[in-house]
Order: sequence, then C-alpha cells, then structure tokens
Amino acid sequence: MNETENPFSTAVRTICEENLGLLRDELLLVVADLPLKPLGARIAEEAKGFGQACKLVEVGRVKRAGCPPPGFTREILCRGAAALLVTSKSLSHTAERRVACHEHGIRIASMPGITGEVICRLFCPGSAGLVSRRTNALAASLEGAGRIELRTEAGTELELSIAGRKIYTDTGLYREPGRFGNLPAGEVSAAPVSFSARGRVVVDLAFAGLGAVDGLILELEKGRIVAAKGPGRGRLLKLLAENRDRVAGEFGIGTNPLARPSSLTLEAEKAVGTVHLGLGDNISFGGENRATGHWDAVLNCRWIKVDGEILDLTEPLV
Repeated sequence: MNETENPFSTAVRTICEENLGLLRDELLLVVADLPLKPLGARIAEEAKGFGQACKLVEVGRVKRAGCPPPGFTREILCRGAAALLVTSKSLSHTAERRVACHEHGIRIASMPGITGEVICRLFCPGSAGLVSRRTNALAASLEGAGRIELRTEAGTELELSIAGRKIYTDTGLYREPGRFGNLPAGEVSAAPVSFSARGRVVVDLAFAGLGAVDGLILELEKGRIVAAKGPGRGRLLKLLAENRDRVAGEFGIGTNPLARPSSLTLEAEKAVGTVHLGLGDNISFGGENRATGHWDAVLNCRWIKVDGEILDLTEPLV
C-alpha cells in the first residue's frame, strides 16, 4: 500500500487483493444501477488507478430485490473474471447471478445499498482474514446443530430447526472460481427446516427494503409470517406480497467485528451481536422455497440456545 493512498483507494485495493484475490490482468466488472452509478464509477476509477483491469457496467434501476433489471444478464457477468454488484437493491438471489457463478466460475460479491463511508470503514489491510477467521470459528460451533432458540430484550421469542441443514459461511474470501457472497461479509447462516419456525420476532434494527425499523412484530407459525404489527407493517405486507415471500427462508448470525448495527441492512446483518431472519427465497441456502425475492429482518441478539446450550454471539471464538 502507498503511504499517501487515500482511505477509499486503500479499501478498493483491499477488496481487489484480499477479498477477490484478483490478478492485475483479470477483468473486474463493477455493475451499478443509476442510484449507485457515481459510487460504482468511483470504485472502478480507483481500481484502474492502481493498475487493476476494470470496467464499469451500468444496468437499469433495480426496482425490487431479486428481480434483474434491464442489462443484467449472465452474458454481461461472464465478460469478467469477477464482479462487484454495486446496486440499490440486492441481485444476489437471481438466476443470472447463480448461473454466472455455478456454471461459468465467475466470482461475485454483492454490495446492495453500500456507501463510500462504509467501504472506507470496513475494508482495511488484514480485514478479510479477520472476518474469515471469526466466521469459520462460529460455523464450526454450529455443525450438527438442530434446535435454535432466540430470546431478545426487545421481545423476540422464536424457535426453529436447522437439523440436517448445511451451514453456510460468508467469509468475504471470493478468490476461487464460482465463489459468491456479500461485501461487507461476515455471517453464518442456514435454511430453517420447512415449517419449523414459530414464535414472535421483534425487529429492532433494520429490514431490507424498509430501512431502519424498531418495534416491528412478526408472528410466525409453521415457518411463515401469519401476522404483523407495529411500525412499517403496511409497507412490509406490500413488500412481501406473495405467500412464498413470507416464508422463513434463512437464519443468520453476524460475525464481522468491524461492522456496526446500523440502519443499512447489508452492514447491520454482519455486525457481531445481531441475528437476521431471511424471508422469501432460500434456494441459495439449500432450501426449497423459491420466491420473488429475499429480505432480511435484523435484530439485536447477544446469545442464542443451540440444542439447549447457550451460545454467546459476542464472545470471540478465535
């Protein structure tokens, strides 16, 4: 790193070298929609500035998470060795992204709603290794787990099962062909066993598509939302319009010690001391629910019970 390099350039260099493991002649695509085009262009220019092959690709505005906009195709994604999806809403749960990764070996990092401030703060030399180590350590403690119980100060009382489910890690290391995840990274997740989630979730941090949320109550029975009340209820029900959108599709735990529990869902769900319940599509997590999108409800949570044993989510495991 150049000692005079500005924090944003250092962060972009960290993403290219540590997170994506790019060689200088490997083409990085920065895919941006209109709201985030200025930030995408800035990322591309910084990457080019230190010698990374890079191209900015503008696509149509992402109107709904999981719905590909005009111009977002697997053919576009396959023009590079790796891609950063710098878009206003998430394109993670799209067929185009899955095909580019699984069939063509493109390594992709999704960064929905990312800001320049978050990039500067969360990506510094050594950050990728730190997040990866903590994530892998937590994942190891969940291997073979069955029953999960949540009790939070805000009032959440939720039970679900991940028995037999694969434990997924988002370590932030996307150096091998076909690897995919978020940046910022840092979570351990699994698809709940179908129909197993039941209880009450009180969202007190953020909800994808709604922003900051405090006091939104979701009642779940047999793995799906059956009632909602509190701030944001109307917008929530409009957002989750289909029955499959209201299915509990993911249980995730934040593992990134650099992330903050903010109103930005992308960052909040990665923060240590938070968990999130993903609703809707969970095909990418080994589940069976194919929905119109995927939305994360993020809540403060210091501990959970795993098969009756307390697991402190704020305690470093490495």
